[in-house]
Amino acid sequence: MRIPAAKAVAGTALVLMLVAAASYAAVGHAGDGHERHSPGAPATTPTAPIVAPGSAALRIQAHPPSISTRSTARFRVEAAGEPTLRCRIDKRPPKDCEDAVVYRGVGVGSHTFFVQAVRRGRTLAHAGFGWTVLEPKPFTVSPRLDAIGPLYPGTTPTAIPVLITNPNPLAITVTALRVSASGGAVGCDPAANLALTAPALASGKLRVPARGSVSLPNATVPAPTIALRELPVDQDACQEADFDLALSGSAGA
Repeated sequence: MRIPAAKAVAGTALVLMLVAAASYAAVGHAGDGHERHSPGAPATTPTAPIVAPGSAALRIQAHPPSISTRSTARFRVEAAGEPTLRCRIDKRPPKDCEDAVVYRGVGVGSHTFFVQAVRRGRTLAHAGFGWTVLEPKPFTVSPRLDAIGPLYPGTTPTAIPVLITNPNPLAITVTALRVSASGGAVGCDPAANLALTAPALASGKLRVPARGSVSLPNATVPAPTIALRELPVDQDACQEADFDLALSGSAGA
């Protein structure tokens, strides 16, 4: 039996073929597509203050990561002596601000946050932080269909090995993977005949490095699985059926 070479990523149809031979058959050709990559939460990290001559110390205590995919930027500022704070982003005019500052709708590109400590119209200190907002690229999931052998009704589920690839310049955490099937044939409904599972992903369990890849199964995360259920009815219709197998999921930075 010939098993076509796999070429697939999640988000579009992967074709599962059950071909009549002496038994039920194996997984066949797959198409191209993409996962959904959702933005992640910003980091909160300390940064060294930029202090101007004067009597107030000023520090940006929390800020977005230097490379972010979020359109919301949050800052936390600490100033000695309770001065008035004046904040601005990029070339916008400065405005009075509190020690917690949030900017929404920040576009793709490079940005700079500035804060001043002011008393009686005199600048006591100032600090700034620059970061870049990127349009996130979708991560991909490539199943190794050539690793899947014949499927028999009622046998142990077969792992679908996958390679998850992250093209972004920052690491992502995959928060969900899903697998579903459609197609089939008259008398061979995939919902009734196929058992499909995807790994449950705890927070931070599946981390994919920047411009890197992670294979499943691995030591901590299993691969998706597929099985042909054994039903108390004639399943011969499944011997020639084609199913569309789709992988989908989401991730955060």
